[in-house]
Amino acid sequence: MKRVSVTTLEKFRRYLVEASPFDTEENLIQSLRGLFFGNDKTKTGSAYHKIIEGDYQQENGIVFVTSDKLRFAFTKQQAAPALAFRQAHPGMTSEVDVKQVYETNYGPIQVNGRVDVLEGATCRDVKTLYRSLSASEYTDSIQWKFYCDMLGIDQFYYDVFEFRGFKELPSAEVLYVGKDVDVIYHDPIGCLWYPEAKYECQTLLNLFLEYIDNRNFFHLLKPAVAEPELNF
Repeated sequence: MKRVSVTTLEKFRRYLVEASPFDTEENLIQSLRGLFFGNDKTKTGSAYHKIIEGDYQQENGIVFVTSDKLRFAFTKQQAAPALAFRQAHPGMTSEVDVKQVYETNYGPIQVNGRVDVLEGATCRDVKTLYRSLSASEYTDSIQWKFYCDMLGIDQFYYDVFEFRGFKELPSAEVLYVGKDVDVIYHDPIGCLWYPEAKYECQTLLNLFLEYIDNRNFFHLLKPAVAEPELNF
């Protein structure tokens, strides 16, 4: 049995609807091949996630984070929204792996994902943004629908942190985000499960596998993750 990530399925959905000039077949195929090299924005976003997870150090009002073997520096004001979010959600569990096997027109396939924040019966996904906010970009996503289906929950929130004024990282040993960059936390974007969402997940999964079959890309899908054996 093969597997596919929720992230790849969302990339496929965006490719189908031509969500942006960046959502090309070439980028989709790179995702299937596991080719992602990152850029200044994705690297900064990963580092900011670390603050929410509590993996940071403070020194003289500067918040330092090590991410992907790089050292980032955020001002106290830039880090404040992430620290406030962490304080507001003391019972959250970060980076929760989820998976589920779905039956499709092409046989069973395992769908895998990683939830940013699980808090009781609520799932949250932290996003960093570098342009104007469009709520529909998140509510239209298949990501939250798969997570709700796999976890059996009804509520999902996108927590969006906008990096206003961000251009690029400096070439330095310590990557200062830039004093002119403001980090703004927007009101959470709530997504509520509805019965038709399960059908939408199933339909997209069948369309994805039809695409994989037509393009002869099954070899690009990785084997399913086996369940751990229980020894008594």
